[in-house]
Amino acid sequence: MKYTANHESHGYASPGGPHSATPGVQIGPIAAPTASRPLRARRRSCLTLPRAMQLLLAGLLCLLLVAIAVLAWGLYALLSGSDISPQATSHNTATFIAEHPQEATNEQQILVLAQRYLGAFLHHDYPTMWSLLAPARRALWPNEQTFAHFWQVRFAHYRFAGFSLGLPSRLSRWVDPETMTSYSDVLTVPVSLQLTPDASLSKEANLPPEDQAPASIYRNLPFVVQASPAQDQNHEQPHWYVLAGGPADPEAPILPPPQPAAHSVAVPILMYHHVSPAPTHNLLDFSLTVTPSNFAAQLDYLKSHGYHTITFNQLFDALYFDAPLPPHPIILTFDDGYEDVYRYAVPLLQAHGFSGMFYIITGAVGATGYMSWGEIRDLLAQGMQVGSHTVHHISLGWIVIGEPQLAQQELQASKATLQQHLGITIQQFCYPGGEPFRHGTALEQERITSMLAADGYVGATTDPGPTGWLQQSTQPFALLRIRVDGRESLADFIASLPQ
Repeated sequence: MKYTANHESHGYASPGGPHSATPGVQIGPIAAPTASRPLRARRRSCLTLPRAMQLLLAGLLCLLLVAIAVLAWGLYALLSGSDISPQATSHNTATFIAEHPQEATNEQQILVLAQRYLGAFLHHDYPTMWSLLAPARRALWPNEQTFAHFWQVRFAHYRFAGFSLGLPSRLSRWVDPETMTSYSDVLTVPVSLQLTPDASLSKEANLPPEDQAPASIYRNLPFVVQASPAQDQNHEQPHWYVLAGGPADPEAPILPPPQPAAHSVAVPILMYHHVSPAPTHNLLDFSLTVTPSNFAAQLDYLKSHGYHTITFNQLFDALYFDAPLPPHPIILTFDDGYEDVYRYAVPLLQAHGFSGMFYIITGAVGATGYMSWGEIRDLLAQGMQVGSHTVHHISLGWIVIGEPQLAQQELQASKATLQQHLGITIQQFCYPGGEPFRHGTALEQERITSMLAADGYVGATTDPGPTGWLQQSTQPFALLRIRVDGRESLADFIASLPQ
């Protein structure tokens, strides 16, 4: 930062005019006073030199103050240790919208903590990262060694160049999407990570775009912290812990390995459409609609039998990077983006501490019976997930061969629209009607999965057709689901789950 000083006249002038022509300044004995020049006037003339010195000293003092200000700013930048951008950009998710600017003390706390945590991340200092995690976050890992191994594997083929921080802000509420725990009065700052694939990864053929340019999706990711209460209110300050690590967080965008090792995990993915008390008028709607009372009974069963909902990031972290999963993991998905799901299903999910994935038909947002963009953003704020379900709910079976440009448009435009409105990276997809995985050919399936990978998707769920709960690392675009039929009893629902 460059500082300049503007030295202006302060109104000091000698009685006799400019210093170079000041009368009365003599070398040698002072002449006796005369009638035309009183003694007082001559004394004032003799003070001209000291006043000049005063002006010189004042100028030097101004320069000294400027130098001190420059040094103070440099010290602040050194302590914060990162590139502080002038403002946070619009890429934050709805969960992390800034609400209140911070006073200097809290702002400095989160910047220092972010610098320590992310600096440790860049230098593979996993013990320091572990020590800064909130106890509730550490509890999700069996031990520190598992935590360190995960990060070693997740970024094994990437090189870090640095990171930058945006402006800190306060959130009155933040929901952890992995545990659905709600935290109040937290601080957040957006973080961008600069990283590139290493030489071995760059040589891979058909590398997906997120692997080729990972920095493009590692922008403005939320770093969230909370202060623990001070043990001694008179002496000890609150201790700050990391709740979400921005780019160094399991919920950061997935960078899939181009050739993943074969690995499977047992995770049932349930498929819902409507959750509504409204009467249905045809057999299809009857099968697609679960009443709120039946839905609540299903959630009661899952809760009482130790099921834990997980995110798709948790699923892929387990498939690709050996991350641990909680006991009895399960994913609940809701197709199409119906408004009744927002009205009836979401409150029941929250009451049970469960999360959900909501697949959105972007061309239907705001239409009668469908969620609005405001409601979809609120889903994110409540810890839920959002994925793509195309623009127009077109079956992708035959068109992927007959009209590939149309298929590509449905995949790309829906993803771009969701990202534009929500400010998050969309990596999950759901096939409308399950095609081409219900009745399509192997060629159609290969073509659509290639398109999805090229468009930056990481995973996709089927619509049975194929059903089951064993998810494969080698089949990320054919994740199996279990259809929940509105006509089935609770006993039928229980029988569809792993026993």
